[in-house]
Formats: sequence, structure tokens, C-alpha cells
Amino acid sequence: MPDVPYRFEPTATAAELHSRFDPLDAGAETESTVTVAGRLMLRRVQGKLAFGQLQDSTGRVQLFCPAQVTERFDEFARLDLGDWIGATGEVMKTRRGELSVKVREWVLLAKARRQFPDKWHGIADVDMR
Repeated sequence: MPDVPYRFEPTATAAELHSRFDPLDAGAETESTVTVAGRLMLRRVQGKLAFGQLQDSTGRVQLFCPAQVTERFDEFARLDLGDWIGATGEVMKTRRGELSVKVREWVLLAKARRQFPDKWHGIADVDMR
């Protein structure tokens, strides 16, 4: 496991990104590089492309991770839901119009101690609930 940084400074929050870049057209890329940090709430890997949904205290933003751009792509594809990560990359909108950060580099800030419960059925164990 790589060293966890002592301090990590994001340059933008999800709400700031949405307020500044929501008017972008679908498929548009910007020259603006940002650093975001939060909890990985969703991860989808489709061959050499991975998507993640990062949640911070202000909202959610999508992480767009092409294998040819993202450092340590294979490690990113194996992250667990709930892991705390920091990511740096260019702000863009996907072809479907989702505001995203095209991740160039990322760092694991903290590992999730427990997996999230099943999204549809919740926690089945009565004592735990």
C-alpha cells in the first residue's frame, strides 16, 4: 500500500465545479486543472476506461479515468467503494453531458474500513440496523 499523505489540499469542491462549469456543452474540455478530494461512492470499469463518483461535503462530481491518461489506472480500477481519494485533472463534460474531472493523477487518502450495505435492500441484520 502506498504512503498516505499527511496533508492534501483540494483546489475545488463539487459545488464550485458545478457552479462554474455547468454551462459547458456536452463533449467540451477546458484548460482548467483542479484537485478534488472526497469519498468514492461509485466505480464502473469498462475496459480501458473507468468512471467514479466522488462525493465531498458539497455534492458529487464524476471522475473520468482513461487508461492512457490516468496514472496507476489498474490500481484505480480496484479501489473499494467508500475509499477516500484525491484526484487532479482537467475539468470536462462527457459526451452524455456529465460534468467530470479527467483524472491525470490520484492518491489514496484513506481506505474504507467497511463496505457499504446493499443499495437496494439496505441492512438485513436487525441488530446492526
